[in-house]
Amino acid sequence: MSECRFCPPPVWVAIGVLLGCAPHRNAPVPEARSPVYSLDVRLRPAERAIDVSGTLVIPPDSVRRDSLTLSLSERFPVFNVEILEPSVSRGPAVAVQVFVPTGPRIPGESRSARWVVRPARPIPRGEPIKLRFSTSGRGETSFLYYVGPEVAFGTGWGDEWYPLVRGVGGRGTGELAVHVPRGWKVMTGAEPRGTNEERENDTFRFSQTYPTYFTFVAGPYSIVARDSGRGTVVTAWLLTPRARSTEFLNGAARMVTTLETEFGPNPFGSMALVEVPRALAQQAGFNAFSPTGFLVLNHRAFDVPDVMYEYEWLGHEMSHQWFPHSVTFDPPGFQYLEEALAEYGGIRVVDALGGTAAVRRLRTSGYEFDPIYSAAAYFRLVGAGVDTPLATMGNGINERNLAYNKGSLMFDMLSREVGLPRFREVLRGLTSGRRLGTITWQQFRAAVDAGAGRDMKWFFDQWLNRAGAPEFHLDWLQDGKVVRGTISQSAPYYRAHLRIDAEGANGERVTKVVEVTSGNTPFELTPPFTVVRIELDPNYEVLRWTPEYHALVDSVRRSVGADRGIPGDGR
Repeated sequence: MSECRFCPPPVWVAIGVLLGCAPHRNAPVPEARSPVYSLDVRLRPAERAIDVSGTLVIPPDSVRRDSLTLSLSERFPVFNVEILEPSVSRGPAVAVQVFVPTGPRIPGESRSARWVVRPARPIPRGEPIKLRFSTSGRGETSFLYYVGPEVAFGTGWGDEWYPLVRGVGGRGTGELAVHVPRGWKVMTGAEPRGTNEERENDTFRFSQTYPTYFTFVAGPYSIVARDSGRGTVVTAWLLTPRARSTEFLNGAARMVTTLETEFGPNPFGSMALVEVPRALAQQAGFNAFSPTGFLVLNHRAFDVPDVMYEYEWLGHEMSHQWFPHSVTFDPPGFQYLEEALAEYGGIRVVDALGGTAAVRRLRTSGYEFDPIYSAAAYFRLVGAGVDTPLATMGNGINERNLAYNKGSLMFDMLSREVGLPRFREVLRGLTSGRRLGTITWQQFRAAVDAGAGRDMKWFFDQWLNRAGAPEFHLDWLQDGKVVRGTISQSAPYYRAHLRIDAEGANGERVTKVVEVTSGNTPFELTPPFTVVRIELDPNYEVLRWTPEYHALVDSVRRSVGADRGIPGDGR
């Protein structure tokens, strides 16, 4: 893998890869009764510090509570709590830290301490609890967290910079006020509130009306904007002005328009692309991550000379605004299903904006800065001995990478089996009117069957319940004007629609699609020229073995035996 203009040399890790974006957790089912916060945040970047205070309303429980368990990042060593409601328990509470992470921090690891809060008198059953709290934290880099003079960012999905209620969930609704140094601006993804006077005095207020993790990014940003033409305003939040910012935004707007065609209207109405220094991003465990309503990107994303290099990467990250932020799936299905759908969005962006050659490259080998999203990446996993059926795989970096490559290619193949216009309607119907909603895998399957107008169980059985991939062989002979041929495969047989291209000596071409269902599938062509070559599946639209992938797998098996691994992304 070659070094690209915004990647370091490849990093080798045992059997897995380092991610180009922060790993996206399988989003939990939105809580029917989410915590309600009123957060007041004061950033002190010059001191690399943050002060957080406010109130927290916790839904009632069916039993009496003598204590509550909260979690808070290890960066916040002091935690003061007072009970405001119910009145019978009102008064100062004792907060005791009962668990503190130890040992070196692993990049990408969330490290939170556990606090037990004991009110002066127990909380009666059926009573909601309202707490007032205050805490101060250090700003050094942690998972998706940093406060310093260059920029500040944090999300409860990473290191928990505000108290999260254990057993209830970290996502909440409520109000957020962020106080920043003069000249700084704040992005949270929530609805802006407050007055111009407050903003001029460096206080930014927001209202989070749907349950998600509270997130902020703040810094001395300049903002440039572009309307996508379909109602979504795309903005770039820049720490350093770029001469090519207009071209960058035009490309980003085309990506948003493409994804709205595929998935439906943007559920959050805007798409902000927010810059952070790459060194800080990597120390915080990401090259990009996607909270609700915006993307946080390392600075090299804004420096590419040709926005086409961003199509897959930004297409993937933008797609997370639909999956999981519009719709997430209840199990069963498979782990990291939303990651697979997001990468399917990246495929659609490359296909729509980059063209046939670009999307074939993505499917087969990927781009040098994203080798984990391709058939080649899948077969590396096969060679490493970690291939497993998508439907039964568990958690882990190898499983996540299977979702990135085989999972996304599965959705790509499904779109053609259903018919791309119909598959678009299926996905648009699922996301319509949803923010942070959930559907079941059964509902998805039913929507696919309805869109296809037939039972697609066979498709999911072969691609989700089996490890491996098919291998097809093509034999043909021209007899006069008729070309007769056979597509063969070994058991277990796969069902697929395979395109074959017959080519003449002067570049003439005839195309036919053949449905294969068994070990030997015959076909005939009557082209008006002498055929010199027939190519099977020229755009690699079906995940399958090729001689090149056999050689790749053999190479990986030898390297794994030498305790090497699979190259990772380093955008």
